Amino acid sequence: MEESLAQIAQSTKDLTSRDAAIQKEMKQRTASRDKARSQELKRLEDEHNKLSKDIASMESKLKNKQAELDSEKEQQKKSTSGMGDLRKQLQQKETVYEKEKGKFDKLTQEETATNQEIEKAQYSMQALTAGMAEAPTAEGEQCSLREQLLRTQTRLQEMQAEEKTKSMAIANLQERIASAEQVVGRSKQEDKRLSKEKAAIEAMLKEQRTKLQKAGFDPEVFNQTQHNLRHAEASWRSLQDKLDSLRAHLGGLDFNYSDPYRNFDRSTVKGVVAKLFHIKPDFAAYHRALEVCAGGRLFFVIVDNEETGKALLEKGQLRRRVTIIPLNKIQDNSIAPQVVRQARQIIPKKAEAHVAMEIVGFEKQVMNAMKFVFGPYMVCDTPETAKQITFHPNVRVKTVTKEGDLYDPAGTITGGSAPKGGNLLMKLQELSNLEKQVHTQRCEYDKANAQLQKMQSTASQFSSLERELKCKEHELALIEDRINRSEHHTAEQSIQDMQSEMQKLQEDIANLPEEKKRLEKSSKQMEKDIKSLDSGREDRLKYFEKHIAELKKSVKQNADKIEKQREKTEQAQVEVEVLRNELLQMEGKEQDSGRGQESIAAEIESISESLFSKKASYEETGKQLENMREELQNLDETLQKLSEELTQNKQKREEQELEQKRVTHKIQQLQKDDKESHVVVARMEKEHPWIQKEQALFGKKGTDFDFQGSRYQDNKQRLEKLNTEQKKLSKNINKKAMVMFERAEQEYKELLSKRDIILNDKGKIEKVIKDLDEKKTETLRRTWKKVNKDFDSIFGTLLPNTNAKLEPPQGMDETEGLEIKARNR
Repeated sequence: MEESLAQIAQSTKDLTSRDAAIQKEMKQRTASRDKARSQELKRLEDEHNKLSKDIASMESKLKNKQAELDSEKEQQKKSTSGMGDLRKQLQQKETVYEKEKGKFDKLTQEETATNQEIEKAQYSMQALTAGMAEAPTAEGEQCSLREQLLRTQTRLQEMQAEEKTKSMAIANLQERIASAEQVVGRSKQEDKRLSKEKAAIEAMLKEQRTKLQKAGFDPEVFNQTQHNLRHAEASWRSLQDKLDSLRAHLGGLDFNYSDPYRNFDRSTVKGVVAKLFHIKPDFAAYHRALEVCAGGRLFFVIVDNEETGKALLEKGQLRRRVTIIPLNKIQDNSIAPQVVRQARQIIPKKAEAHVAMEIVGFEKQVMNAMKFVFGPYMVCDTPETAKQITFHPNVRVKTVTKEGDLYDPAGTITGGSAPKGGNLLMKLQELSNLEKQVHTQRCEYDKANAQLQKMQSTASQFSSLERELKCKEHELALIEDRINRSEHHTAEQSIQDMQSEMQKLQEDIANLPEEKKRLEKSSKQMEKDIKSLDSGREDRLKYFEKHIAELKKSVKQNADKIEKQREKTEQAQVEVEVLRNELLQMEGKEQDSGRGQESIAAEIESISESLFSKKASYEETGKQLENMREELQNLDETLQKLSEELTQNKQKREEQELEQKRVTHKIQQLQKDDKESHVVVARMEKEHPWIQKEQALFGKKGTDFDFQGSRYQDNKQRLEKLNTEQKKLSKNINKKAMVMFERAEQEYKELLSKRDIILNDKGKIEKVIKDLDEKKTETLRRTWKKVNKDFDSIFGTLLPNTNAKLEPPQGMDETEGLEIKARNR
């Protein structure tokens, strides 16, 4: 029986080890599956659905664009055919119009020529009658030949006088030029000196400009950098003020301490919990829920181990009481993955429920602390969802709604008005954003300042060179002004002006002989016409009258032809214009249609390329999604098998524990019975002396003590009856009572141990408080003595021959208060 008990113990130990391995594997696989399901699977499903919608939309758009392109091509084909016919008609009408217009222009020209001939003949008759020339003068005036002859002779006399005047002017200019040349000769040396000065200054200017170019300095860039620096500084100061104001409002979150010992590593102090995490952007609406989850633990301080925490408490000179979380001692209060999975299965599809740990971000090194703060909580969108999760028999975890209502599986609900100091996490989020903005703006300011400092020396050199350049430019302007006002420059300018004037006069004199010859020829011709005018006047008048009558008759005959031809020409022109406008409209429509087709074709090509890319992405995403689902299904199957194995092992272990308890109890009972039987036998032997006398007959056949001869069937029936009664009674008896008793006993012992630890820690804390009070009193007394000495010295300086000191009032010591006492020496 003892061997059986050892085997049961070993089997139970093996099952426990196997259960630990299964739980570890299930935890890893569950974490992997939940991560894949919550992030990668959701992303792939969303991407797959989005690609499916995009492909359907793009296929519909492509089909519509293709139909539109086909319609445009068909319309263009019809339009091209109609335009060809219209061009042929227009060409025919233009030919007709050109032919009719040619006839009309010819008739119009003939009419115009005839009218001009009539006017000329009528003017000639009037001129003969009045004794004037038969044609007007070049100026359009009508005057007699004698008047024209007089004007011509007058003009010839004026030309002779003008020629003499210009010749005299040329002589005068030649004399003035000779005089000015003498002045130029006298002032030549002065001009050379001024020219040398000008050339020297120009060389200096060129050198200065070269230096400015080599300096590589851009004043506009420098001014812009100064502007950027001022703007960056203003923005930085403004954000810094906002940051300081917000920090002052959240001053309770600062953890200030002194190094407890030399070369203390401050990286071991992580900081206040509230500053070591952030709410993920997609879950900002749960900020109040997270505040309720964390509660007072938001203000706990995280350190790497208990030694660091102890050093801070003892020698860190803390200004306020704090609770410290050592990362190496903290307990993991996280909700089991199967519980989270069960919670998400019992809520409606559109409801939201998240583990508080999943919606906050933090660094990996503080994960244990975050598990301690947020691990045992889930956050929900509505109170109904929170109730379903909290009070479900297979879940029973604490939940918090978006509004901050806390549901406890113990049966309590905390809610109502918003928690005191609400929106703390949002203010912390704002503080974090402001710190980032201040850092960015400070970097921009430092960058602009560094750039400006780098350019400052170059700017100084450039300013110096620019001042020198302006001075040289001013000197050059003064030299040029002196040169322009000098006698030499004035004389040269006068010579150039006089030479130009003399050249013009010479050209005018050279042109006079030609005009003079023309006027002399015209004068002789007019004298000849005057002589022949009186002899043939009557014959010429009769000729002109007859010629005018014939011309008027010809004009009257052509008037009807011109009117008819005008109507034909206008009709042909109207038809051409109508066809031309119609053709222009069709060509414009065709061009627009061509551009529209090109645009539609480009859109179709772009849509086709995008559609091909989307389909490829859709197929790839579909494959990835299918692979992910297969992996998740395999994980679920593996987890299901592990869970079943874990359940079976648990059942086996419980059965073996029960069997172990039963065997142990049976052994103990047998041992007890064995001891008791010896006592009973001794007692019975003492009480019944016949036992010793009849003991020799025990077990022998034929005697009353024939144990072999007892009726076995009766004993068996009696045994079965007793077993049946035992089974009936076992249904109302808790078989795990012994296990529960031992567990309660173990918990009791642990509580006693924890109580002892707490009492021990209490004694240590009281000792630390006592030491701190003594140090405070000692420091206060030392400070009092120093201040008292300085106070007496200052008081004596202000009021000579006077002493003053700080002393405690009567019946009190220096820790309870001080008063001023002064006296004369």
